[in-house]
Amino acid sequence: MEMIVAFTACVLLVALGDILSIASRAKLPAMAGIILLYLAATALGMPRDWTTLSGLAPLGDLMFPVFVAAVTTNILPRDVVRQWKFILIGCIAVGASMLVTVLAGGALLGFSTAFSGAVVTCGGAFTGGMLVMDHARETGSTELVALPLLLAMTIDAIGQPIGSLVTKRYISRLKKNGGVPAAQSSQPQQEERLNRYHQPYSSPENPSPFFTAWVPPKYETEAVALFQLAVTVLLATWLGELTGLGWAFMLVIIGLAGNFLGFFRLNMLQRTASSGIIMCSIFAMVFEMLNDLSWELVLDQLVPFLVVVVLGLAGLLLGGALGAKLLGCDPFLGAVASIGLFYFFPGVQNIVTEVCRSCAEGEEEYAALYRHLAPPAIITAFMGSRFCLLLTALLLPVVLP
Repeated sequence: MEMIVAFTACVLLVALGDILSIASRAKLPAMAGIILLYLAATALGMPRDWTTLSGLAPLGDLMFPVFVAAVTTNILPRDVVRQWKFILIGCIAVGASMLVTVLAGGALLGFSTAFSGAVVTCGGAFTGGMLVMDHARETGSTELVALPLLLAMTIDAIGQPIGSLVTKRYISRLKKNGGVPAAQSSQPQQEERLNRYHQPYSSPENPSPFFTAWVPPKYETEAVALFQLAVTVLLATWLGELTGLGWAFMLVIIGLAGNFLGFFRLNMLQRTASSGIIMCSIFAMVFEMLNDLSWELVLDQLVPFLVVVVLGLAGLLLGGALGAKLLGCDPFLGAVASIGLFYFFPGVQNIVTEVCRSCAEGEEEYAALYRHLAPPAIITAFMGSRFCLLLTALLLPVVLP
């Protein structure tokens, strides 16, 4: 009975977070609302072990790689080629943010402390924080563990409302100027070609521009879609261990390659019909991480926390705008795409989806806005975060010897 109660309570918090997001028209994003609700619930007496007792948090450890694999299927390969500039914009934004945070923050806090926080806020997110915390423990610098832990646990609640606001301002400006790019995104650039199942290439049913989908339409069931993602995670884990590059990096590569070669269809998470339980399990995993926070930790790290957050956000926004300007893109769009590096996944996907839906007048306009914002935002977040982790791996032995 207690397990069922724990499960219901965790799912209730996720459901209420979704309701708050919809009711506030994405002013309070779902992830931020869910985190705040959990903190309030535990402060009022909800047992912290309910996340584990419910079975959701352990499931979240398994399902998070599945979610990452599915997110890589949300972009047409054609759009990756078209959005190559945003790969560079993401790298420029990460480099600028890291430089601003480490130099300016280092003058105030010390370079080791500033760097330990910058890894999280400049694109590394929780994965980057884990790299710093593990290295700090190995070298005996345990005093550097608290800041990246605090940032990793709270970055979504801070960053997503800011990302939502910036994205809304961009969409308002876009609509005011009559620039919602529906026709450009939806119309093919050449005569439409069909595969042997009479489905268009470079379409949701056949994302590859050259290869026919591997799975025939009659076998495209929810279980088959979930199996495709499971195989992808298994292969990425094996290759990540073999190469030392890690499963997350390999998932991005395999996911993009799978789309190009015809292994996936678009939006595989929705096609599994399991997105609800997967997202609930991931949020429960986040709840479990939040259990390590304490008021003593928050108060002790408050000043470094605020300094790193402000500098990290400013660096990403300015770096994204500068990168876009240098590459001939809209600087505002560069800033919108780069802000997602602050809170990463699933926040990037959530913000784009929620804000586009809240600002759109009908499904057609929502689809146009989503097609315009999702590719640069997701590509910038994915590729920029890989660049941030690469910088972290290179600089850790130097900054934290």
